[in-house]
Formats: sequence, structure tokens, C-alpha cells
Amino acid sequence: MITLSSRLLAAAGLIKGGGRAADIGTDHAYLPVYLISSGKIKEALACDIGEGPLNNAKKTVLQFSLEDKIELRLSNGLKSISPDEADEIIICGMGGELITQILSDCEWIKNSRYNFVLQPMTHAEDVRRFLCENGFVIEKEICVSEGKRVYLTLNAVWKNIENSFEEGYYYFGSLLNSSDPAAKMYAEKQYLRILKRADALKNAGRDKQEEEKLRSVLNYFSRKKEKTN
Repeated sequence: MITLSSRLLAAAGLIKGGGRAADIGTDHAYLPVYLISSGKIKEALACDIGEGPLNNAKKTVLQFSLEDKIELRLSNGLKSISPDEADEIIICGMGGELITQILSDCEWIKNSRYNFVLQPMTHAEDVRRFLCENGFVIEKEICVSEGKRVYLTLNAVWKNIENSFEEGYYYFGSLLNSSDPAAKMYAEKQYLRILKRADALKNAGRDKQEEEKLRSVLNYFSRKKEKTN
């Protein structure tokens, strides 16, 4: 059995299983190899935009003799994947802006058959906002520590429910209700990042509107923390 990092194990834990997964930006294909070897899924597409990562993926697939279960495919996001080729869509290890762009560029994602497992390295607020404004429901959010970093992973399903939340929700999601130490650490780091950005805007005397938005997010954090303490 292949050994996964804590970050990738978190993604594996949000896979519902039983069908076929498409791993977008697969790199070494560690995740699809693990999912098939553990019996969680039957088949997988291991996709990447570059030939180099796909060559790395091929070595891993051959090492575990899974070439009949994992198809390697050159793809820019979801552009080379058909709607009937996967039940689970995995996008890990990318910035939130890129993940949002990949989802925005795909016409067929709005279907309740798909489980989306997303792991934004930055700007998770962009991902949450896109999901909520496009009929998706975020079912679960988990955080794990790995080295000095804390990673967020979430899964979402399209249910044709368009929700509008306070700005603060897009930055913190359900994490402020969690008692998990990693979730608390992630939220605190997010708070400090926003505070630093808001103070920088104030000191520079520019983009007052953006600063006010960030201050409202900081206020949201404080209000939610008061309720949970």
C-alpha cells in the first residue's frame, strides 16, 4: 500500500467511493493509486496539464501494476474529460483562484451525481464563494497539519441551492464551529493574514472599499468566536 501525506489522506477521506474518480493535477498519481489499492474506488483518471507530471504519474502507476485501473490523460483542468467519465472530481494542491477557474470553465459540473473534493492552497474564500453562488452545498470541511502548514480540504455536491452568506463565511466556512485544533489553527492563520492585509491597505491609504470588506470579515471572526467561547 502506498503511503500518503496527511494532506492527501484528508482528501482521500472525503471520497465517497465505489465509482470512478478524476484526479486533476495528479502529479505523481499518489492519490488515485491509494484510492484504488485501498478498494475505495474502482477506476481513476489521473490528469495533468504537463507531460512531466504525467511521466511521474506513469512511473507510480506501473510500480503498483495499476495500468488497467488508472488512465493517464493530458488535460487542462476538466477540459479533456467527459461528463460520464467520473463520479468524484478531485482538485488538490492548487490555489483557490485556479480551482475556481477550472470549475468555472466546465459546463457539466452542475449535476448532483458528482462529489467534488477540493483542497485550495490559497484563497479558499474564492472557492467557497463560487460553490455557494452556483448551487453547491459544502458538506464537510477538515483541516490537517503537515510540517509548519495547515491544509484545508472540503467536499461539495451540486444541489441547485444558491446561497448568499456574510462575507466572513467565505473566508472561514464552518471552521469557526469546529473544536479540532488544526481547524482552529487554520482559522487563526487566516485571521492574521486578513488583518495584515487590512492594515497594509489602511497604511497605504488606498482601496478603502477593500479594507472595509476585510474589516467586516475580521468582525465576523470575532463575533463567531464570542459565541463559541
